[in-house]
Amino acid sequence: MSSTVRLRVVVLAVALAVWGRGEIASATPISDPGGDFVATFLGAPHGAFDVISADGTFDGTTFHLSATLAAAVSTAPAGSVPLYVWGINTGTGVLNFANIGNPNVQFNTVATLNAAGVTSNPAAFVGSINGNLIAIDIPLSAPPPSTGFAPADYLWNLWPRDTSAPVAPQPVGNATAISDFAPNNAMARFTPVPEPSTLCLLGLGLAGAARRARQRRQHSA
Repeated sequence: MSSTVRLRVVVLAVALAVWGRGEIASATPISDPGGDFVATFLGAPHGAFDVISADGTFDGTTFHLSATLAAAVSTAPAGSVPLYVWGINTGTGVLNFANIGNPNVQFNTVATLNAAGVTSNPAAFVGSINGNLIAIDIPLSAPPPSTGFAPADYLWNLWPRDTSAPVAPQPVGNATAISDFAPNNAMARFTPVPEPSTLCLLGLGLAGAARRARQRRQHSA
């Protein structure tokens, strides 16, 4: 077996070993139709409240939640107050939105991000807003302890709110502020991704293998 073939085998073996531990997966963001505002929404039908894609990943230490909106947060109409809410289910999520036709959005804790990029727990969460891109990082230690799921199995959903929306009579109440759900009437699983340290070790290992292969070729020349 040539050194080049051996190097390819090493690379493939390392990649398969890491993938087999569930540390590498292709993140597939959720696509959400534009303009699909919830029927009970009474806020501004503006792109700042309309999710067009969303994603959630977990690297073993941090949950990363992100989304793309149909318009920049800063362009929300005057008087509208954007708030972005991620619901998380750690195993016993029973809170839901059956009152507005979304009973499968089940959660037991939330993380929020306001229009200024401030999160609901600034000591632990890290939020950001860049035009129509919103994101929040949640350390594993920050949410309530698992109530039945392994952290890698936590579920999430994103719903923007226009908190200036008028309140309707019950059973809808202040749910009139909710403009969209991503995913619609469902929860999504976090996609596992490698920790930065894992990527570093993998890169060092492959670099070392390549260096040894070059050395063998030089000695055999």
